Amino acid sequence: MTDDRVQVDAATMRRWAELALSIRMVANALRDASTPTNDSAFWTVEEMFPPESVSQWTREGLRSAVDHLTTWANHAVPLQQFEGQVVTHDGFRWSYTLMRGAIEGAAQSLWLSSAKTPPEAIARLVRMVRHDLAEQRLAWIAMGRDTAAIDERKGRHDAIADLLVDHGPATPKLPNMVDMVRHAARLASVDPGRWEANWRVCSAAAHGKDWAILELQIPRTAHEWRPGQFHINAHPDPERLTGVLDDTVDMVLIGLNLYLQRSGHDVPSTTRKAMIEAARATPQKDGGAHVERLARELEL
Repeated sequence: MTDDRVQVDAATMRRWAELALSIRMVANALRDASTPTNDSAFWTVEEMFPPESVSQWTREGLRSAVDHLTTWANHAVPLQQFEGQVVTHDGFRWSYTLMRGAIEGAAQSLWLSSAKTPPEAIARLVRMVRHDLAEQRLAWIAMGRDTAAIDERKGRHDAIADLLVDHGPATPKLPNMVDMVRHAARLASVDPGRWEANWRVCSAAAHGKDWAILELQIPRTAHEWRPGQFHINAHPDPERLTGVLDDTVDMVLIGLNLYLQRSGHDVPSTTRKAMIEAARATPQKDGGAHVERLARELEL
């Protein structure tokens, strides 16, 4: 199999520019709203359970999602541009791998932030921490490190989990990723099957699965190098990539809104400020006049 390098059409580039702006807005908003306000939902949970910060565990999933998507945005819609610059898309696996990371980070954040009561939030947080510590412990064993510090922290959380069984299972396992992705879709009033399919095709691309080659690309030529075996010359399907990217950014935006709400931050003002900052950093055909006019209207 070989990949074609193809120029991205103008309509797709416009949509990609909009998505890149949203991604950078989320990054700005997460930076500006890094801690919960007093008497917010997250603050209440953190006062009830000081050992861990539910707001920071929620925020970190979104930061992971944004880090992955920003890598794509910096390639497709770079902030430093020159006259006549052309964006091409070479290969397809890397972009879907980034989207897979973003989907997983946002889904975990939404699972944690969507708890309906403080005790349920604590139970989910403890479950997430226990899972994290189990993975860290295995990594440290593989590296030959002493796990005593991890074991001590893990023991404390194991004991806490036994007291929270009314609000969640006393298990160090998280829900499987498909269930968390489908949970996120239901929060967004989206068909869960669609978002599950997105995660599955992104995973197939990331893991080098054969079926992703034709699923996510447009074939141009095929060379039969032996009977029934082909080397395919193809390029990424821009509509398919944009559709999955659109859904992924939507998931991150929903995660941001819930994080801001639970943290006690004003969602409209925080996101407006973050969007104007992102727009100002983006090259504009009119030199930024429209953005500044909008900022004045919004009193920013």
